[in-house]
Amino acid sequence: MPVEFKNNTAKLTDLVSIEDAEALFNWFLERKKHKLDLSELSHIHTACLQLLFVFKPELIALPEQEDLKMFFTEGGK
Repeated sequence: MPVEFKNNTAKLTDLVSIEDAEALFNWFLERKKHKLDLSELSHIHTACLQLLFVFKPELIALPEQEDLKMFFTEGGK
């Protein structure tokens, strides 16, 4: 499964598709403090990416891929 939930932390791995957006949305609604581990993320659908921008979770690990990391850092650094 590309999204694993454990308490207030979600780990996104490999390909996170549109099919994962509803589960991710519901998890954001049910939790007060959100933490995300993106270290193993290789692709994310824009719907899921938009949820991250709206809910602004704490990122505990950034993606390794530079093209994904740029969405979560200033200037991709």
